[in-house]
This record gives sequence, structure tokens and C-alpha cells, in this order.
Amino acid sequence: MSGAVISASALERLDELSSARGLSLTQDAPMAPLTTLRVGGPADRLAAPESVDELVALLEVAAEAQVPVFLLGKGSDIVVADAGIRGLVIRTRADAVSIDGRRLRAEAGTSMTALAKRCARAGLAGFDWAISIPGSFGGAVWANAGAHGGEMAQVLREVEAWDPRTRRRVLLAPSDCAFSYRESRFKHSGEIVLGATIELGRGEPTAIAARIAEHQAQRKATQPLADQNAGSVFRNPPGDHAGRLIDAAGLKGHRIGSAQVSTLHANFIVTDRGTARAADVRAVGDHARRTVAERFGIHLQYEIEFVGDWPAGALDQARDA
Repeated sequence: MSGAVISASALERLDELSSARGLSLTQDAPMAPLTTLRVGGPADRLAAPESVDELVALLEVAAEAQVPVFLLGKGSDIVVADAGIRGLVIRTRADAVSIDGRRLRAEAGTSMTALAKRCARAGLAGFDWAISIPGSFGGAVWANAGAHGGEMAQVLREVEAWDPRTRRRVLLAPSDCAFSYRESRFKHSGEIVLGATIELGRGEPTAIAARIAEHQAQRKATQPLADQNAGSVFRNPPGDHAGRLIDAAGLKGHRIGSAQVSTLHANFIVTDRGTARAADVRAVGDHARRTVAERFGIHLQYEIEFVGDWPAGALDQARDA
């Protein structure tokens, strides 16, 4: 999503349709406080649905008004442009969870860390790795998120999504979702993840909780959790680690403006409190990519997503750098 031009009449139509259906929108909503990097300008409109039905209603009125939609989870793994986001941002709060035997169904807005702890209490094993994913359940499905050797594709059994072409809910099997390393069909299809079902094994709650504690301790020791960051900036290339390459290139601590490569973990970019700019984050990331390519001949791919109203061509240049 970049450089979108939304007419005032389209936004007015969105406001009218939303009001008629009792849906609440906020105009010119600041986005920086809603992201873990604390960067980015305002969204034209922001909604925070409490249920999946309300989420679908918002998607329907946006489609009718021909206003683009961006789904915001917990605000990690994204860099919102300094100019903000055109159209409607939906920050879903739908987070209902149900457990039936070894199967768990969760709505898109569910916190991954909270879900990992709930699984532990229920004696459901195989989801302890999710404690290290700071985003939402829907976002984790969208990105096929993973950590500590686990990923969503390993446990997913069914995904419920909204198809913008038919404006209907659809149920998808994992084989339909084109999962691969940090990839899925949802990154390219425009479909919106509403919720999903995972299937786990059985385990002792105390043993699962112990594994969660180990993951948390490792994360605290190796990642800049006290600093503003968006998580891992780059995907790990085959047989190597992005952080090792950036460190070997001598870039730990490299700063441009309000952003710098973390001195604790080189695959993280951290930002200054109160003055952070999205353009600085992208500049640091692009510099790291160019340097690693020049030094080692390896072209790193971004894991974080650049969203919003970026200058025309800027994101293509960043991805191809």
C-alpha cells in the first residue's frame, strides 16, 4: 500500500454508510502510538471492531464506498509512513477463543503471547514458541509467523477469511493457503483473516510453562525489548542469519537520524522515543541491505512491512536495493 489517492467523496460515503450501520470511525487517527516502532502519520479513518461480525460489516461498507482497508494487529512488524495511511485502518479487537479437545479456535485480534499462555494452562503443547511473537493471531496467520523452530503452518487446520471479490466469508484448508517461510496467500490475495483453528498435542501444563519461560528468558537476553522496535527486520537467508551478516558487516549501532541498528541484536532497528521517523527506519534498513549485498553477495529480504503513503517508487527501490 503506497501513494493511494482517496477522494473526499469516497471518505464521506464511508462515513455515511458506517453511521447508518452504527459503526464508529475516528478521523485523522494518529498511528504512531498504535505501532511498536512508534512511527508514522495519521490514518484517514480508524475503526476498532469488538467482534468478527463488526469487522465484516466494516469491510463491507469500505468495499461499497471503494475505500482501501488496512488491517492492523498489535502494531508489530510494520513501518507506517510518515505521511500516514490513506483509507480505513481496522484495528480489530475481536479476540474470542474456544477450545474443543486438542483444537483451539481464535479470532484475528487475539494476542499471540496471551494465547501461548492459555494453551499452557489448558495442557496444549506445541504452541509455546508463540510466546515470542508480539503480534495478533490474525497477523501471525497472514505472515506464517514463527519462532524457536515452530511456525503457524505446522499447527493450522482451518482459516476463516473474508474475500473482497465475493464479499463473503470463506473457509480454507492449510493446503489452500500457500504457506512457506514467512509467506502465505493472504499477503497477495487481499483476503482478510477473520480467525483460524489450530490443533495441538497434549502436555503437562508445568512443563509447557517451563518451555515458555525459557523462550522468554532467551528473548530478553538477546533482543532489544526495552527499545522501540518492530521485531526482526529481515528474513533469514538460507543457511545463515540476517543478524549475523549485519553484525559481520560492522553495522551494529549504525544510526541515521532517529533510527539505528540495535547494539544487542543486529536484525533489529530501534527508534528514539518521541522523535522517531519512518523514513529513518527505512534508510537504516536499506543501508544494511546494500552493505550486506556488497560485502557478502547476499540480498536480504525484508520481513517487516512498509505500509501507508510512501513516496511513489520508494518501496520498490527499497525492496530491490
